[in-house]
Amino acid sequence: MKSTPMIGFISPPAWFDPAPSEFPRVVVEAVETQQAPMPLPDFDYRLESIANVQPILNQCAHSLKSSGCEIAAQVGSPFAWACAASEQIARARCSSISAAAGIPAVMTSLAIVDGLRALNANRVAVTCTYYDAEWREGFAAFLRMCGFSLDHGSTLLDQGLIKPEAVWEIGWAMTDELVCQSIRAVAEASPDAEAIVVTGAGARTLRILVEMEADTKRPIIAADTALYWAAARQLGLTLQPVMGALANAW
Repeated sequence: MKSTPMIGFISPPAWFDPAPSEFPRVVVEAVETQQAPMPLPDFDYRLESIANVQPILNQCAHSLKSSGCEIAAQVGSPFAWACAASEQIARARCSSISAAAGIPAVMTSLAIVDGLRALNANRVAVTCTYYDAEWREGFAAFLRMCGFSLDHGSTLLDQGLIKPEAVWEIGWAMTDELVCQSIRAVAEASPDAEAIVVTGAGARTLRILVEMEADTKRPIIAADTALYWAAARQLGLTLQPVMGALANAW
């Protein structure tokens, strides 16, 4: 490994991804980042479509390796679990990315799973933020496949925090206040859950993570920060306290 490691992010299509600019703030060591947006500007985001983009993910990872990256971090939860019938299938998708590029790979939803296991959290509650009902049920099914017990799972719409017409638009316009409200709603609905999961890459938690863990008195495993944790762990980097409970989960 060269003295300054480089992390490459495979970003979802047609979305401004803050991960490449956020990651250097969560580790002690100096790092560099690269980004490879998936070249699908008219992507329809159906789960069936997401399940069939493996060649694109592999190409993006290969491009990142060619740019000097030592790891490919795939942003966006459904790309591992969409239409997958088992955890093994989801992990095979990650292995395919790694094999295509010749570097380690981490995927968002697998990072969530691994983060929960690192914290020995089995009983979980989930906010699926801006997901619709199909995505909510798909993610819940994936967590159950991985052996977790779900105390509660709901979306912003289920929680009464947004109107039906805003389900998809809100994913690109999430505010810290809305994410906090959603986490609190799930925490109140599931007092016995050992951890709270936040899915939806548009729901950014880095700025609010420590505050919300103190507020809910439970670790929060979120799509954005779980991916950072997985990438840092793979490269042996030291996480900053801003990463909350995951900062010391190895």
